[in-house]
Amino acid sequence: MTHPPVTYADAAQTMRRVFAGTDVTKPTAGFYRFRMRSGGVRGVVRIWFGPPHDPVTGEELDRSWRWQAEFNGEPVDLDRVWPDCAGEPVTEQDYRRAIARQEWARQHAPDSAYADHRKRRDPLDPGEPLPF
Repeated sequence: MTHPPVTYADAAQTMRRVFAGTDVTKPTAGFYRFRMRSGGVRGVVRIWFGPPHDPVTGEELDRSWRWQAEFNGEPVDLDRVWPDCAGEPVTEQDYRRAIARQEWARQHAPDSAYADHRKRRDPLDPGEPLPF
């Protein structure tokens, strides 16, 4: 069996590919699902470009705008979550629901991984709330 001859011009045309993925060099504002640690619960991330907020009072500071991120409503370093979270965007409604679940867990199940994202989730622990 013989193959037709291929010139270098044909090979260059064949090898040309189009990338249709996410450009990870620039953050994209929005809401995403993310897991901060292995075995932990999946939380939500909000990424936006704007003025920074005071870490104590929460009010906007008169500083230059920058890319910022929050994990479950708490400030987090953007490099910690981007671009790992880029593959799982969620709606703002899902974001608000996840924050409400964390607030509920802090009041009713403070020892669970839903209340503290640094803990591992143990599905066999009777004190662990259901994931929905």
